[in-house]
Amino acid sequence: MLNIAIVEDELPALEKLKAQLSRVCTHTLLFTCHSVQEGLASNELSKVDVLFVDINLPDASGMSLVTTLKNRGFVGECVFSTAYSEFAVEAFTIGAADYLLKPYTDERLSLALSRVNDRLNKPTAQLQEPEAFTLVSKVGDKVTLVKVSDICAIKLEHAQAIAYGSEASYPLDQSLDELMTLLPSQFLRVHRNSIVNSKEIKQMDRWVTGGYIIKFHQSEVQVISSRNGGRLLKDKLIR
Repeated sequence: MLNIAIVEDELPALEKLKAQLSRVCTHTLLFTCHSVQEGLASNELSKVDVLFVDINLPDASGMSLVTTLKNRGFVGECVFSTAYSEFAVEAFTIGAADYLLKPYTDERLSLALSRVNDRLNKPTAQLQEPEAFTLVSKVGDKVTLVKVSDICAIKLEHAQAIAYGSEASYPLDQSLDELMTLLPSQFLRVHRNSIVNSKEIKQMDRWVTGGYIIKFHQSEVQVISSRNGGRLLKDKLIR
């Protein structure tokens, strides 16, 4: 059974979420409140498994609430419930378990709770494994969580970072410099315009520029490294 709390200033939205939760899971609703300050002042926070947070609150952003809670050592999971898609990348960057765009169905809420349960039941050490990391791809109102372990390469194309997986490609909002601060050590910057997953490399052939043309197990995408990138990659693979 999950201990749930909700920070939502719009009464219709609050009542709808409460009704949906009653249909999709067994839970205890510890408290509801309408502002960031009320949320921070609650004596029940230490018992909360999952906190549902709206973005636009009367006194501050729901983002600031979650950031403050995490800095204070809050160990529960946070799910944003909002009508605004543009904050999704920031939400996942600060550790949100999910990001629900209003209006959402019972099925979508169930998926969010399933992700919460997975995170709550997974040992902390496992959460640090590369397979547990995700990046966020946003196209219009559609937000996709991309498992880092599924990415073969990330290329800069027309000033947009594109992650290539086994079956699809995903635009990312971060720069390649920013991505390199987020990705695990198996990812290497082999060119100013390219990052590769060293664990997914199938073949490397010398290229006319002095670098390598790199091919992957799970994707048809190919990457050409610089000379320095090729040396970096050889050092990594030979180790």
